[in-house]
Amino acid sequence: MRRRARKIGRAAAIHRSARVRDDDRGAVLRARRITGAGIVALLAAAVLASDASATPLDLGDLRARWIEVRFEVSPADEPGSLDRTWSRARRARLEPIPGTGRVSIRVPARELEAQLRSTGTDAVEGSFTDFVWTLDPVTGHVESAGFTGRVHEHLRLGLLRTRAAIDIRVEMTTESGAGFVPSTGFLGIRTNRFCRPEATEGSRCVAVQPVRFDPRRGYVNAVGRVRAAHPLAEITAFSPLGEVEFRERGEGGTESARSGPSRGEALCSQVLDRSCPVDGGDT
Repeated sequence: MRRRARKIGRAAAIHRSARVRDDDRGAVLRARRITGAGIVALLAAAVLASDASATPLDLGDLRARWIEVRFEVSPADEPGSLDRTWSRARRARLEPIPGTGRVSIRVPARELEAQLRSTGTDAVEGSFTDFVWTLDPVTGHVESAGFTGRVHEHLRLGLLRTRAAIDIRVEMTTESGAGFVPSTGFLGIRTNRFCRPEATEGSRCVAVQPVRFDPRRGYVNAVGRVRAAHPLAEITAFSPLGEVEFRERGEGGTESARSGPSRGEALCSQVLDRSCPVDGGDT
């Protein structure tokens, strides 16, 4: 009888020990989940704090220096949607243009390609120029902003579907208006065709207002076109690439960036209308 009681006691002790181990394991898992959530929250808070503490670009400071630029990356089906979703900061070089009173802001080709790649553009390596902006510090106008390069697109010719190289030229400004005709198709590519609202009264042209440089936050929206050329045809689409924020670069941000043709991994597609998923944007 005593032996049986001892067995029952040992069994109860083993059961309690197993329950304690299960409780400990559950507590560890809960602690890990809480810690993971805390890390995510801290990282998010750090990003928000970094954005909140960023200093807008002083366009009146004509010293040559490295600065930062962020691109607005709203979905492709909303090209007229402004100031909603922003990319990570990229490097750019500000320099005065001698004898003109203007400044040049040059986004190196490597940075440009990285930005295009983050929105799904299938960029042909080594084909992109720097993204060059010319601004008037007095009026805040973007007199010109643009670049050239080559991308791959999937074209549909009847039943035939092929991957082709398309030469593109982007031209934008804040000195004149621009607009788009929503979601038109061309050779299997969905684009937002470029249009001039003042020249197409009563048409489907949706106007997108240019915005001169705002010194309170470094915001500017240059509007214009993407000319896409292929041996079979040429089209002109609305360019969504002129909406940016220019900011001063923080301490330690003096490293150089190499200009000239870019190299990099190519992913999905559609520089013409940003139809691929956005990667790395923050709001």
